[in-house]
Formats: sequence, C-alpha cells, structure tokens
Amino acid sequence: MMEWLFLLLPIAALSGWLSARKKYLSHEDKNQTQWAPEYFKGLNYLLNEQPDKAIDVFIRLLEVNSETVETHFALASLFRRRGETERAIRLHQNLIARPTLTIAHREHALIELGIDYTRAGLLDRAEQLFCEIIDTNTQAPTQVYRYLLNLYQLQKQWHKAIDIATKMQAHDSQIHIEIAQMYCELAETQQDTTQDIGLSYLKKASQYDVNCVRHSLLEAHAHIAKQQYRKALAALSRIEKQDASLLTEALPLFFQCHQALSQLPQFRDWLYTLIQRYPQMTEVQLLLVDVIESVQGAAAAYDYLRQQLEQTPSLVGLDKLLTSSHYKLEQLPTIIQQLTAQLMTQAPQYLCQHCGFSGRTLHWHCPSCQQWGTIRLNRYSSTS
Repeated sequence: MMEWLFLLLPIAALSGWLSARKKYLSHEDKNQTQWAPEYFKGLNYLLNEQPDKAIDVFIRLLEVNSETVETHFALASLFRRRGETERAIRLHQNLIARPTLTIAHREHALIELGIDYTRAGLLDRAEQLFCEIIDTNTQAPTQVYRYLLNLYQLQKQWHKAIDIATKMQAHDSQIHIEIAQMYCELAETQQDTTQDIGLSYLKKASQYDVNCVRHSLLEAHAHIAKQQYRKALAALSRIEKQDASLLTEALPLFFQCHQALSQLPQFRDWLYTLIQRYPQMTEVQLLLVDVIESVQGAAAAYDYLRQQLEQTPSLVGLDKLLTSSHYKLEQLPTIIQQLTAQLMTQAPQYLCQHCGFSGRTLHWHCPSCQQWGTIRLNRYSSTS
C-alpha cells in the first residue's frame, strides 16, 4: 500500500501543479518559482526515506479542483486504511472548506469525514455529522443510515438504533431482522429489573421477525423467572419451526420446565421423537440419557447410551459413557477419557455462516462481521 501511495502522491502533486499553472497562466513566472521548488523538495524527502515529510509537501501542492478532488479522496482513504486517521480527517476537512466543491463531492467528503471520526473514536462528532447529513437531505444515501446505525449499535443506544433502522425499511428488506434483535437487546436489559417491560419489548421483536429464536428464548426465561412454566414451554415450542438448528439452545429450558411440572416421562417421549427427526443432534441424545436416568434409573440410561453410540458414535457420547457409574471395562486406560475431553475443547463450537468467525459461545451479534443471527452450532466440530 505504501508503494502505491508513494507513486500516487508525486504524480498527483505534479498534476495539481500543472492544473494550477494552466489556470493562472497570466502568473506563470510566479507559479513556477513557488510550485516547482516545493515539488522537487518533496521528491528529495521521498528519496531520502522521509515519507512523512514528503506526504505533507505533496498534499500542500494539491490544489482542490474538479481534476484533483478524487485524488484527495483516494489519499484520505489510504491514510485511513493505514490507521493515520488524523491525516485523513485533515484532508476531508480541507475538501469541505472549499467553496467551489460540488454538492455531490461535499456530501461525499462529509460522509468520509464521519467515517474518519468513527475510526478515530470521536463517536459524538461522527454521530453529529451523520445526523446533519440526514436532516439536511431527505434523500440521503442509504449508507449514511447504515453508518449511523452501526454507530448506535456500537454504543448500545438501542432506542436510537431502532429509530434509524425503521427509516431504512423501504431500502433494506432484511432490516427487520436487526430491529427484532435490538428489541431483544432492550429486553435483556430488563431481565433483572422489570419483567413486564422486557416482555413488551419481546412482543415488538416478534412483530418484526416471527422467526427470531432469541425472542422465544428470552420470553421463556422471563416466564420461568415468574414460575409460569407452561407459558415458557409455549414459547420454546416455536423454536423448532423458527430454526431447528438452534433447538439445542432450548433443551436445558425444556428440561427445567418439565421437571418443575413433574412431566419428565412426557419429556422423555418427546425427546425420542425429536431424535427421530434430527438424528445428528448429539445434544438431544445426551439429554435423553439424563432424563432416562431420572425416570428409569442409571442402568437403563447406560444401556440406551451404549446402543446410541453403536448407531451414531460421537466423542461426547463416548466421554459420557466413560464417566458412567455402570462402565465396567476397566482394562481401557484412563487416557482415552482425557483424550476425548481434550479433543472436545479444540474445535470451535459455533461458526458464523456469514464470515466464518468461530468461538465457544453463541453470539447473537457476530463480533467480526457485525451481522445479526448468523452464528450456528458447528456440526463438524469434534464435539459433534
């Protein structure tokens, strides 16, 4: 990137000098004495491996006009990518200060300056700038709304984020998914305080995205906190239709509710049917082992687990078998259990389907690509 920058700057500076020379032809002698020495001074800095000084000289030589404005944008973008946000800010501010700048170029410069402020951590300035663009232009580019939305999400200002997101619905067919997730964020903030307010936020979330699994899980948690286990089960029962791949996240809550209602036998029967529909879900099999042990005893649970391992072997199943109190094959060394435990901790358990981010916990908002609801259980990890 630096090689391109060094190549671009002298050429752009020379272009700006020639443009200025042409524009002010009546003052040709004056221009030659003022501009030419500066240009060669910049080249001298470049040859002496003083790039910072060379950059400053070439920027001063660039006159802002219709021929060089795109060069300013390109240079500022390069600075920002290198992490030199202060220089990018100066370049964009210099552009905005020019009275001859076209309306389109001025708006572009304002947007880029807002991005600079965001990268520099000057979030209040970035917010003010993006809001100014939206307020002064009823047809502001969609990207401005997106930048402002990302800014509010970064600061966890969910009410402001939702307000901006609702204005994007006409241009973004998937924004309703984000709005639902942000209402879920608001609901989570109320989990330890006012459950009713949290449920009202969850109701709004479901209005925007009926397939929001997070909404169903949070609603179940809220009902369980109020010991309303049947309502919690009703919320959990929606998850299979919403996204069956996330059904495993609800299994502990299913177990908690059925146990509180003294309905473990019914829960056991439901798990049997669930395994028939999703035989690859090892988590269902392991939970069924625990339920069978609670209902029928440890021996029955051990026999079922052994049969399942013969049909669908898995490391977590083997690990559970080795820790069973009915395990009798003492000739196998203890290292087998240690090895299986080690393998289970190596592979990522969750993967983002959008960018490939991996981790050991479920994130509703991907820390890498900032997409909502794209992280799923990794079926190809060693835990599966």
